[in-house]
Amino acid sequence: MKTTLSKLIPLLLCLILLLSLVPAARAEAGESIIDEEYLNAWIKEYIASHDLSGGGQDFSVGFCYTATGDCWYYNGDVFMYSASMYKVPVSMLLAEKEAAGQLSQDSLVSGSSLRKLETTALIDSNNASGHAMLAYLGRDDSGKASELCMQYASLAREYYHQDFFDYSYYSARFITQVMQTLYEGGEERFPHIIEYLLQAQPNEYMNLKLKGKYQVAQKYGAFEERNGSYNNHITAIIYTPTPVIVTVMTRNVGNFMPRMAEIGEFLANYSLELDEKYPAWEEAQAAAAAPQEPEQEPGLLPGLNADPGDGAQSAAAGTGVSTEGLPGAEPVERGKLVPAYILMCAAIAGLGGMTVYHGLQVRRQKSKTAAGRH
Repeated sequence: MKTTLSKLIPLLLCLILLLSLVPAARAEAGESIIDEEYLNAWIKEYIASHDLSGGGQDFSVGFCYTATGDCWYYNGDVFMYSASMYKVPVSMLLAEKEAAGQLSQDSLVSGSSLRKLETTALIDSNNASGHAMLAYLGRDDSGKASELCMQYASLAREYYHQDFFDYSYYSARFITQVMQTLYEGGEERFPHIIEYLLQAQPNEYMNLKLKGKYQVAQKYGAFEERNGSYNNHITAIIYTPTPVIVTVMTRNVGNFMPRMAEIGEFLANYSLELDEKYPAWEEAQAAAAAPQEPEQEPGLLPGLNADPGDGAQSAAAGTGVSTEGLPGAEPVERGKLVPAYILMCAAIAGLGGMTVYHGLQVRRQKSKTAAGRH
């Protein structure tokens, strides 16, 4: 019996060590909530089924889930002529001046009130109003003040094609980030801009599919270049329960408006799926970002001369067992381990029970021996 106990004790200590090293399931910190593989597969199938590739066609999509700021892009870095989409960031430049008290809706800007220029440029897409705003900013209509508008995206200068500066060529990534900045800044930073975009194209573009379901703040761009290429784009904030930003840019794509509306509808519906998984995702991200368990100096077992909250490394030091090479023997965060001191208590209780059992067996054996003598 003594031999059995001596063999069990080290086995129990090893069990304690191994259990204390088992971490709970966790997500990687910074992991996107968006399933990019799923969206990539979907858009490729959509493009194939609608013959949107080849023949000089360009097609790009941007999507931002505003709860997390996570984005997904398809061909998001293809630059195309922005057409009237430039009126959004240019209006934002003037709106910031209004927020700072330098302008008001009644202020004269190049001979017209700021209110008139913003409403006609954003709601009606009036080119003269857009050019008047550019003139007020000291810019002509070739580069469309792109140098100033860069501030509304978090992209390095090296990212931009030279045509961005010279001729106002945009990518889906750039204008999606501009719209994200507009959404996040809201009325406080960019007064009236979203208000006016909500009135634009009430029966067209994204509103072909979403009117009556969600509010849509959108701006289109349409222009035929001298080389015969025709550009048609849309960028929008769609006010699903958690708003999303959707951009679709096309070049030489026929029947473009229904395509844009269908993509907007699909991504709006997809955002509802993201809303369902958001609470669990947020919890996993918080757990993944939590501080990790601090390393324990070599010493005795927890509960003897170490803090009982210390983990498996203390247990290993106390038993003389190395954790090197053991599965899962890497630092993990506090709260994700089975506390070693609890396991020790369980082991001690088990050993105590075995000791009692051993004592009873010894007594029983002695009783039998005494009975045999009589």
